[in-house]
Amino acid sequence: MKDPYLKPVIFGGLLITLLSVIFAPAIFLWAITGGYVAVRIANKITKEIMSMRDGLFLGLFSGITGGTCLDILTLVSFRSTDNQRMLIRTLEKNWPKEAGSAPNFPELLPALFLTTSIFVIVIAVLFAVIGAYGGILVSRRKIS
Repeated sequence: MKDPYLKPVIFGGLLITLLSVIFAPAIFLWAITGGYVAVRIANKITKEIMSMRDGLFLGLFSGITGGTCLDILTLVSFRSTDNQRMLIRTLEKNWPKEAGSAPNFPELLPALFLTTSIFVIVIAVLFAVIGAYGGILVSRRKIS
């Protein structure tokens, strides 16, 4: 049995990942784009009116796919000790003087990565669902 939604979810998630790797600060826009594109591709594959629930699930899973791929890429890139040292030096250099002495960043690094990973997935999912909702509204307007 072929699932017509698998390719749109994977494509939407990889689109989020690719665009975020190119310009990370715009992850919000890329997630919206990924959710929207996933719905539009699914509409072309199925050639029928998609229910709101199906469209929102497309956005949800596209966001999960994109956020998870971004987290994996980040973890792989920071396996290098040179990258870890560079990050620690940057954090220490930019630590505000008003906050007191800088914490021990090498010990905080795992917690920092976990928090950031969760944050990236939440952002990707939330905005991909918004993009999917927009895709559903646009496709329904074109039909009527």
